[in-house]
Amino acid sequence: MTTRVLSIVEKIPGWLTKHEGQFLEKAVQSLAHQKGAIVEIGSYCGKSTIWLAQCGEKVFAIDPHKGDVSGGKTNPTISVFLSNLKRAGVQANVSPIIKTSREAHEKWEKPIKFLFIDGLHDYQHALEDFSLWSPHVVDHGIIAMHDAFCGWLGAGDVAMRHIVYNPDFEEIGVVGSIIFGMKGSVSPWKRIHIIRNQLVIELCNSIYKSLWIPKWIQFILVHKFLRILLVHRFT
Repeated sequence: MTTRVLSIVEKIPGWLTKHEGQFLEKAVQSLAHQKGAIVEIGSYCGKSTIWLAQCGEKVFAIDPHKGDVSGGKTNPTISVFLSNLKRAGVQANVSPIIKTSREAHEKWEKPIKFLFIDGLHDYQHALEDFSLWSPHVVDHGIIAMHDAFCGWLGAGDVAMRHIVYNPDFEEIGVVGSIIFGMKGSVSPWKRIHIIRNQLVIELCNSIYKSLWIPKWIQFILVHKFLRILLVHRFT
């Protein structure tokens, strides 16, 4: 991402960090050779959409833009969303689908190579988004869920059960609050690596949920453990 676009993105409302945005960009770049669509569920004002669209491929951005967000309600966001895409110069790379996840899925037929789930984070909606869209993800495609690691319990529960402990993934990892997995068959060596990552993620989750450890210490411990123990291609 250029310095000019980064300065625009940093001013856009949203909860995606620069580190997480760089992961989205790198992950999409790593799949440049793959056939399939890039799909985002939950666009809000376009912060993550712009990161995804940097690679020049079409991004299908699904959001009803009615102002419903996890934890509250904002003003409808479609005009702000489109304006931000234009300012960042990526509007030609984005196909907005102004519908709910369920409504958009009714006519969806394309294979998907990168799926970013960032809709409502309660368990019901996070599970629905994963259940509806993950079957479209191709082998060696990536599914990433935002606010799932040390974040919202609903999204976190779904990501732990359906990504971290899902045998259909050949690679799993964490970047910031994002839990991601790459679909594919698992060799014995990859299985050992996945089990190791599962243990690290579970350990960090346990630290974060500990009531007797002050929050600031939890934060430091979790991210220290991640930096040292959970090394992957997007680190």
